[in-house]
Amino acid sequence: MEFRREDSGTVSAMLEPIEVDLLRNVTSQLLQMLGSVDADDPAMLAQPAIRRLLPDAYPNDPEAAEEFRRFTADGLLEGKLANATTVLAALGDDEPADASLDAAAHDPLPVPIVLTEQQVQSWLRTLTDLRLVLADRLQIDPHGTPQLDDEQAHVVNDVYNWLGMMQESLVYAIDA
Repeated sequence: MEFRREDSGTVSAMLEPIEVDLLRNVTSQLLQMLGSVDADDPAMLAQPAIRRLLPDAYPNDPEAAEEFRRFTADGLLEGKLANATTVLAALGDDEPADASLDAAAHDPLPVPIVLTEQQVQSWLRTLTDLRLVLADRLQIDPHGTPQLDDEQAHVVNDVYNWLGMMQESLVYAIDA
């Protein structure tokens, strides 16, 4: 997978079907999580993954942070939901016409992805959000080292790194 800028101004890539499925899956999970956030619930906003996505604007002033959050959290959540929805839309339909088809029946051909400038920004923001959530799950320290080290963490770390490579390729494409 490598994104490239086209003469038309769009950015495109050919993703393997498994990459599309993985990105669709994690983006759908992000949408579910964001959709369940109640910006007026302090306990929910205190959850580590939510704090990564909606950090305090004033970490040393809880009162100012709460006031800022009161005016901005809903708008931030709406933007994050819209960005993730844009990613899913660009990935296309998620189910084959015949749901009884197994994985072996999936089309093995790469899936073309073509993004407008606005879609690229949504993708970059969603990839960032996905990586923030996974970084929390992996308990990545300030030096970038995951603190979790079990079998499941290795899979999550692979997804985290893959999303980073996708994000890097997209950044390089728009800078070209």
